[in-house]
Amino acid sequence: MPVTLKEAEAERTQLIHKYIVTSAEKYGGFESAASGVNHLAFLTDKLEETIEFYTQVIRLKLLRVRVDDGDARSTQVFFDMGRGELLAFLKVYNVEEANKMGLGGFHHFALTVDDEQYKAVKKRLDDGKVSYTTIKHEILTTITTHDPNGITLELSKWNIDPKNVRMEGVTR
Repeated sequence: MPVTLKEAEAERTQLIHKYIVTSAEKYGGFESAASGVNHLAFLTDKLEETIEFYTQVIRLKLLRVRVDDGDARSTQVFFDMGRGELLAFLKVYNVEEANKMGLGGFHHFALTVDDEQYKAVKKRLDDGKVSYTTIKHEILTTITTHDPNGITLELSKWNIDPKNVRMEGVTR
């Protein structure tokens, strides 16, 4: 649906007035309930080329190759972006899901939370009757939910020091 510049400016003005001018305390008068980006995840059908590019060209350290939590046929690779933040690529064999998201498409994003933040968001989701799932493995404990736009959001707390994440069989 086309929008004129005047309509876009009016919308921004209304949002600023509603959320910043008249309700600043409600929408920004608190500490953020996340510690940063945990990881970003994208779809690919070129895992080896992706590994070569991100390690050899961009110079991100390859940390992990593992099964995808949602589909044992699918594979995830993780690269170190620094500060305990990861970049992930998934080769998804669930054709319906892959077609829905599109290769190179956005899969999900994850925010890093501490234990207190994890418990608090879980309570807010329960109180709001918002559906979610949880996953716990050796590296992360994660709540997975969807935002109002259908974007998959994970809230992940580290089960290990993120500086100790390494490729299996490789020591620092």
